[in-house]
Amino acid sequence: MSQVALWFWYLVLMWIASCCAANRLVYAAETDSPGPQVTVDEPQKKTDSENKGRKETPPVAAFVSATKREIPIEEVTRFVTVIIRKEIEASGQKYVLDLLRASPGVAVTQSGPPGRTSSVFLRGTNANHVLVLLDGVQINGPTTGQALFEHLTTENIERIEILRGPQSVLYGADAVGGVIHIITKPGQKPGLHGGGHFEYGTHETFYEGGDLSGAWDRVSFSGSGIRLDSKGPGNNDGYENTTARGHGKVQVTENSDLDVSFHYDNAIAGIDDGSFLQDPNRSSRSRMQVLGTKYTTSLKEWWEQSIQYSFFHDALRDFDPRNPGVGGADPESRFKLDTDRHTAEYQTSFFVRDFDVVTMGYEFEHTETRVKRSQASGGFASLNRDHGWFAQNEITLWKIWTIVAGTRIDHFTSFGTEVNPLFSSGFWIAKTMTKLKGSFGRAFKAPTFNELFFPGFGNPELQPEKSWGWDAGVEQFYWQKKGSISVAYFHNSIENLIQFVGSPSKAQNVAQATTQGVEVEHKITPFKYLTFSANYTYLDAVDSSNGKRLTRRPKHEGKLGLLCEIWKLHFSASWLFIGNREEIVGVRQVKLGGYTRLDMLLAYDVTQFFQVYGRAENANNDHYDEVRGFNNPSARFFVGSKVRF
Repeated sequence: MSQVALWFWYLVLMWIASCCAANRLVYAAETDSPGPQVTVDEPQKKTDSENKGRKETPPVAAFVSATKREIPIEEVTRFVTVIIRKEIEASGQKYVLDLLRASPGVAVTQSGPPGRTSSVFLRGTNANHVLVLLDGVQINGPTTGQALFEHLTTENIERIEILRGPQSVLYGADAVGGVIHIITKPGQKPGLHGGGHFEYGTHETFYEGGDLSGAWDRVSFSGSGIRLDSKGPGNNDGYENTTARGHGKVQVTENSDLDVSFHYDNAIAGIDDGSFLQDPNRSSRSRMQVLGTKYTTSLKEWWEQSIQYSFFHDALRDFDPRNPGVGGADPESRFKLDTDRHTAEYQTSFFVRDFDVVTMGYEFEHTETRVKRSQASGGFASLNRDHGWFAQNEITLWKIWTIVAGTRIDHFTSFGTEVNPLFSSGFWIAKTMTKLKGSFGRAFKAPTFNELFFPGFGNPELQPEKSWGWDAGVEQFYWQKKGSISVAYFHNSIENLIQFVGSPSKAQNVAQATTQGVEVEHKITPFKYLTFSANYTYLDAVDSSNGKRLTRRPKHEGKLGLLCEIWKLHFSASWLFIGNREEIVGVRQVKLGGYTRLDMLLAYDVTQFFQVYGRAENANNDHYDEVRGFNNPSARFFVGSKVRF
């Protein structure tokens, strides 16, 4: 589709949105009555705490990533997975990475034990094709385009929303495969509450931390901190992680709220050298700081506005002193990289009648990256700015058919303008409790800092990678919604992929890829205390130029899960199956064998406020590599305790 056609459809959409908004203004002026609430469920009565000014989070899982506003997950027209707090706690997992492994459409690799370089692939797209948000703040690093999942812990997380498929219509660059949104826990219960925990396990791993939350009248907050230390399985596999995060909310007036969130982590990991051999003293330090602020106000019940400012700082340090007993052939090496990203966004939503919501907004992003190397004279830096305008219209007809259409225009200082539309729809058949879904959209990924500017192989003339993607499927509920099963087919065509070619190598837009497959997800809770879950993904991800499979993405993967809570006992188990994958060794493409992994947890409530537990990772002791040359840990066992007040 040409740029002219895309601009035409953008102008048409903007004209429709303007007409709808104007129509609503006229209607409000004539009736002088508030607009209706847009929701499938019946409006709930206000609680006492709400009457006093504090808003309660609804118990039903809300989904904010699909539309940039909270809606019940039943109204989402995209294929999504939500990992809620109960599932996070029941699994016992300490890293977000391990929660994502068990999700449909997601493939994960890690170069060895915890704390080492990781990659997350969505629907077979590249790892830097996944946009990652933490409380609405993007945490992808501009250098590689990936988020540092290896350092993200599960402490104080309320839920993780995984939105699959192209999402540039609302989020701009990098949302080619989808969006992963990590949302921290808000303070909800009146009064002051808190707790602490301690865990010890294999490889002399210590994990301790605490949390504190509370709510009074118009103010609520939640915060946590953890410390993790592990010697690891090898000579230089040690890992340290200190993380603190918090989330606060103030109801400024009856119709306006101020949200503030922060995240800080500081991690140190020993790393192997480029030949996959043990380096006795090389280490990497990562420090990430995230700040998010958002002010939301409802001038009328049919008109909501928000303004948001966020700050992201990423500091990476790679230090490799001269190895003991080695002369000048092994010089000391230092590498420093710092990134600052400032983002400001304005968003407004019009609730038109009781079936139509129009959302429009503007986003500005300023990114600065600085690099310094000991083996090069001085350093270098870059600046990049992005202006983004977006509009989206959600229409629900007869309370059973939802249509969502939108588009976004981005202008980057480095490569120019991109236009990305999206259309999705969902149709609800009440008699059979069936929902049909489908979507079609365009997305793009901006060239990373390394691809554009890194000395020796960067290319400032690069253009963005572009993709078209669509999906279609069905979601079926049964047994009074105690059970559900969804099946989706997806297809993505990606062009202008950036590869390093030539000698010496240089980044160029020369490659194309196609990813397609099927996702199946099933979940049933026959009793309050028992939940079964299962999912399976078939993926055909190939390089369109030669037909070879894309590396590190399995063709088959699946998961079986069990959660049981009886009396004072809590038991969970997760069994993963990961099929064969391709890997590049030198100039050859070789096959990595598949593996299975069994994780389990058993906990006992000694009292209402004290719990002891034991858990196992890779309990079946399968030996495998997710990245060739980097062995993943064998069976690991942990014991711990939790206290609440």
